[in-house]
Amino acid sequence: MSLGIGIGLGLGILLLAGSLYWAFVITEGAYLGSRVVAWTYDLTAAKYDAIKRFRLADDVWLLSSPMVVALKGVNAPLVLDVATGTGRMPVALFAQGSFRGHVVGLDLSARMLEQANAKLHAHAGRYALLHHEAQQLPFPDDTFDAVSSLEALEFMPRPKRVLSEMARVLRPGGVLVVTNRINWESKLMPGKAFTDDEIRAMLQAVGLVQIEIRPWQVYYDLIWARKEGQRSLLGTGIRELGSILRCPRCGATPLEETPQAYVCSSCGKRYPVRNSIVDLV
Repeated sequence: MSLGIGIGLGLGILLLAGSLYWAFVITEGAYLGSRVVAWTYDLTAAKYDAIKRFRLADDVWLLSSPMVVALKGVNAPLVLDVATGTGRMPVALFAQGSFRGHVVGLDLSARMLEQANAKLHAHAGRYALLHHEAQQLPFPDDTFDAVSSLEALEFMPRPKRVLSEMARVLRPGGVLVVTNRINWESKLMPGKAFTDDEIRAMLQAVGLVQIEIRPWQVYYDLIWARKEGQRSLLGTGIRELGSILRCPRCGATPLEETPQAYVCSSCGKRYPVRNSIVDLV
């Protein structure tokens, strides 16, 4: 093998390795589709919390305490956590003794939901976990008192679409909490991470006001906002899950709850419940 061929081969290998690192490590499959992203999280689900090393005390201080304050006066608030993963936000909310609401966690990674279910088991009856993607949330308009999504927006195929969906299902006056990637790796994620002006404009375009961008972590800013409109103090957390589910196949709502599935009375589609997780995929 000549020196030129060897150098060319070496550069090709380095380029391939770099491309794979970018595609699967830095961007976690974000440019390869939501199924690839879910697959990467399925692979690491059992070790995810150990890898991330979340501190519950920090999450209570920076996430759930401000959320409880923002929802002050709302009776039995209903919270949606999009891309809930292992249940970081629900765990933090239930650690707040003053939180009297219910939480719905949604994720496309089934194994991450299994981890979340194990952690939330002590709060049975106050949470629901849904296996579903975030591009088209399976709920009617104006359903939730608060919607959150942590460390996930940049891994969505269409982040703007996800923000629009989160705003759609948020009740007037409701609270939105979302993160935006800001570290040097964000420069390698065009169309997935945004400047302050860009994220503010995106939120304003879907009816969000009182937008506040707060420093949070080395990798993320934390963004708080409210949906335009008069806030209702009558929370929705006491409603049955089936009453707020929209059939992903035909769009009908509500779904009828049976012992082992939720069933659409319009098209007949059954969505099984396995280990307390509703499979809407």
